[in-house]
Amino acid sequence: MAKRTTVTLTSRDLEVLEAVADPTRPESTSLHAIAEELGVDIRDKSESALIRALIATGAATVQQRALELGYEELAQIYPEVHDAPEAAERRRRYALRVDANTDS
Repeated sequence: MAKRTTVTLTSRDLEVLEAVADPTRPESTSLHAIAEELGVDIRDKSESALIRALIATGAATVQQRALELGYEELAQIYPEVHDAPEAAERRRRYALRVDANTDS
């Protein structure tokens, strides 16, 4: 589903847009590389295509950060949810199976 919306761009937004539109700038090279990785077509180099690419790369960054935060949260609560006695029992059963199948 596509939606057309009006967005007022700040002077900073316009500076960024100008930078990514200039093929000699590193910002342009970076945006094109990331857009290609994300499957965003900006070959026509129109202002709307560049804005869509910036939105897509920003969204990917936000999603990646959300995953990182989730992993950090999981790492913090892992000791609370990890069942050490169960893990010890699994190791013990594994050792018994290995010992049973190992020539002495």
